[in-house]
Amino acid sequence: MIQTPAELGYRHPAEWEPHAATWIGWPHNRTDWPGKLEPIHWVYGEIVRKIAPGELVRILVKSAATEARAQRVLRAVGVDLKRVEFLRLATNRGWTRDSGPIFVKKRDAAIVQFRFNAWAKYDDWKLDAKIPAFAARKLGCRIFNTDFVLEGGAIDTNGEG
Repeated sequence: MIQTPAELGYRHPAEWEPHAATWIGWPHNRTDWPGKLEPIHWVYGEIVRKIAPGELVRILVKSAATEARAQRVLRAVGVDLKRVEFLRLATNRGWTRDSGPIFVKKRDAAIVQFRFNAWAKYDDWKLDAKIPAFAARKLGCRIFNTDFVLEGGAIDTNGEG
């Protein structure tokens, strides 16, 4: 019988608990930001500038060129790039809130991978669905797969179960 993360002693920490890093995807899909992609890069730069002093920011970028553009923006807004880790992974869009890794922890961290289908709205989502497994490989942590669709941003927890 397969045990659930909870049965193995893992819990989903509360949003406000300390954590190792924030994961974001650098915006690159022009259809998500019609006519606004360039200004959105500056918005993301400001987001990273606010987060980075307190914790590492892991940024998914689709290519070396995307990483170089992101670095230029981040340097221009004053981000300490030592507080940023770029991870190259092709994605369909940058909405890691919904498609990214959902961490659970006990002594160690693990990732729960829910199915992702781009809100049943977009046909291009299969690259985004690979983000949690990519994160587990990068971090060397266990992954629990589930068989139901979930937008990661649709759940909240108080850390108490």
